[in-house]
Amino acid sequence: MRMPNSTITKRMSIVALTWPIFIETALRMGLSTADIFMLSAYSDKAVAAVGLITQVMFLLIIMSMMVSTGAGILISQYNGAEKPARASEVSVVAIYMTLALGVFLGAVMYFGADLFLSWFELEPAVSQFGFDYLVVTGSCALSLAMGVTLSTILRANGYSRSPMVVNLIAGGINIIGNYFALFGPFGLPIYGVTGVAIATVFSQVFSAAVLGWVIYRKGIHVPLHRVAQIPKHMYFRVFRIGALNAGEMLSYNLAQMTIIYFISQMGTASLTAYTYAQNIGRLTFTFSLALGQGTQIQTGYYVGKSWLNEISVRVQRYFFIGFAVSLTIVLLFVWQRFNIAQLFTDNAEIVELTALLLVGSVFLETGRVFNLVFISGLKGAGDVAYPVKVGLICMWGVGVGLAWFLGLHLGWGVIGAWLAIGADEWVRGLIMTKRWRSGEWRKFAFTGLS
Repeated sequence: MRMPNSTITKRMSIVALTWPIFIETALRMGLSTADIFMLSAYSDKAVAAVGLITQVMFLLIIMSMMVSTGAGILISQYNGAEKPARASEVSVVAIYMTLALGVFLGAVMYFGADLFLSWFELEPAVSQFGFDYLVVTGSCALSLAMGVTLSTILRANGYSRSPMVVNLIAGGINIIGNYFALFGPFGLPIYGVTGVAIATVFSQVFSAAVLGWVIYRKGIHVPLHRVAQIPKHMYFRVFRIGALNAGEMLSYNLAQMTIIYFISQMGTASLTAYTYAQNIGRLTFTFSLALGQGTQIQTGYYVGKSWLNEISVRVQRYFFIGFAVSLTIVLLFVWQRFNIAQLFTDNAEIVELTALLLVGSVFLETGRVFNLVFISGLKGAGDVAYPVKVGLICMWGVGVGLAWFLGLHLGWGVIGAWLAIGADEWVRGLIMTKRWRSGEWRKFAFTGLS
């Protein structure tokens, strides 16, 4: 049975939404960094390979979000408009669409792993590590996609704490599995990167199964047996909003993969340093990322309630909070940059490059906050096309273009590519800030309810 709408409103406060997402994101980022730390004890080349494949897995998450994000925005808006039956229909649509998409992506990754890796100029050992990891994790994309969708359904109904607990337990299982795979305790064989991939998939299957059980226990009505009775236009709404939303993220990921291609031409040391700096940097924007996700959910709910003036002010306030927190964290990392880099490797060249990239993170991470908060607000309001259009121009024209020009043409190397990513974040972020402050998003606010 659904909770009274007043209770949902309490669950939709920014604190109630954000703190579980923050804790979950921070610990998951920490677990991801722990993955890299454990792999670094196994092989720097394994780190380079998994760093590359991580971008591919993020691409799979983005493809999954074509369904989940569209569903999340609509569920939040329908809950705000007090239309629970519609919210339930969206949940059913999301689950069935995710099922089809997950099977398709798994097949593509399984049969296309060799082809994908052939696009990059990798050392044979790095390429083999990459194949071993991708063929296992990629072919099991369904478990990853379903976990993303089920978490979104819970959060859109105001239950941010449940996905946090489930995903943290799953992350712990992953780390334990990695330990057994890489270090072979109790005389067990060492399975290396393949074992790490199997541990990752097992944790994803566990997460998806438990999240489905939690949805049932929370009384969120998801009538899967009524799939044939749901109007076809509901599928179109979910896909249209989700595809536009994911389009911006897809463009970003493809641009990042192109930049990684440039970096791979700079040598394994540069690619490894980039992987270390990227994983360390994720801890910098964890709070702003969580704040952005909470902002998107709250914006959708407030739009359903027609509280447009209130959310307009709130989103700008959230940005300033996120900016201050990210700046503080990145400055702490810069202060301890060499000590942090030396936790991962004793290779002097990689340590030097990683420390240099952490200094560049002051520029990159402060720019990122604009996009994490304001784009989330725009998406929650239904203004999903504008970030895609601007993203296509900035990510490729500024990010990729400058990465090639600074990194390869001028010979600045990986720091040139890093600064190019930061330039994209700043240019795109300032444009998004102007869009939010202009109020243009208001005319899109009821896209999902019309």
